[in-house]
Amino acid sequence: MAKVAIIGAGVVGTASAYMLCKAGLDVTLIDRNPGPAQGASRANGAQLSYAYGDALASPSFLAHMPEILLRRDPAYRVRLQADPEFLIWGLRFLFNSLQSRFIANTRYLLQMAAETSDLLGDVLREFDLSFDYQSSGKMILYSTAAACQATAGTRRLKQSMGIRQEVLDRSGATAIEPALAHYPDEIARVIYSEGDATGRPDVFCTTFIERLRERYGLKTIFGEEVEKILSHAGRVSGLAFRSREPLACDLAVVASGYSMELLPWRDRLPGALWPVQGYSISAPATEKAMRVSITDLQRKIVFARLGNTVRAAGLADIGARPHHFNGERFESFRSAAVEAFGQSFAHSSNADLNAWSGVRPCTPSSRPLIRPGSLKGLYLNLGHGTLGWTLCLGSAKRLATVIKETK
Repeated sequence: MAKVAIIGAGVVGTASAYMLCKAGLDVTLIDRNPGPAQGASRANGAQLSYAYGDALASPSFLAHMPEILLRRDPAYRVRLQADPEFLIWGLRFLFNSLQSRFIANTRYLLQMAAETSDLLGDVLREFDLSFDYQSSGKMILYSTAAACQATAGTRRLKQSMGIRQEVLDRSGATAIEPALAHYPDEIARVIYSEGDATGRPDVFCTTFIERLRERYGLKTIFGEEVEKILSHAGRVSGLAFRSREPLACDLAVVASGYSMELLPWRDRLPGALWPVQGYSISAPATEKAMRVSITDLQRKIVFARLGNTVRAAGLADIGARPHHFNGERFESFRSAAVEAFGQSFAHSSNADLNAWSGVRPCTPSSRPLIRPGSLKGLYLNLGHGTLGWTLCLGSAKRLATVIKETK
């Protein structure tokens, strides 16, 4: 039985462990943190957006770029810098903003999201997992009818793929989700995707890993940082750690953006990834909290009901490296979340908002990197950006196929 080591125990690494365990491999899941899902998977937006896997680079984003660069849109920050990696990533991002590229990339992502939806159904039938999962749908709020109409082409693409979305007015949407009655601004149109879902990705990982240990004998190494991928005669032979004995393995999967530095130089393509930083709060839900997941396009904030908690997540800061928790940016985000749906969650001065910030490595096309590396037995599954939760099982399935065809 081939031994495979997966570096990174977020949702993508955990999903990869599942698919490779099912394929009959001897899997060890590794993370530098003391436990799973403590990086970008810890407190992200929690939305499983099967109908909204749109690529970040798009004609609309490109048209909006002057406002972003002039800092007239508080949801985005682009920090221009003379870093060759950033410049190459930025040029490739601009290329992928072309309409033809946006459609091709979005179609690819939606197909992978559909695979995740199907596979998650299989997982929930096979395992008893509790992670505040709820298939309650998703609503996208548009302040003007024109803004909604501008997305008609993308909706037609989704319709051709069998994705069902309804266009509602405010009263029709409020009949489904009463929390919209408390939204302070104009709602001209709402796109409602009944099949979308929510769930806690960190709890999913923790619980799922335990079940994989019991069912498939999954091994884990937490709190240890991989220092080097070892090789012999052009083939992966193991992993070296900073503070423990090396681990022998036949295959190695890099499933975390922070581990890109472990790859051989010829696998570090210029401008392949760049960090996109976001923020979130998780606060106690009130009796007026939403049941349906909501995306407020005006503020670029998503809201998800997770049991007795409301998770709000937003902002996309591109260009900051290394990243840090920016108090000013967080306060801008928190204020906007309270302004939009403050009646849905506790936010008084003494309320614990569980403030969080994380970095999601993103490719210029939004397509994750799922491919073999230059060493025999080395594989990549990373770069999912803001869609890691939505794409995790689909990308893991594709990784398993690549490994089967090339190992």
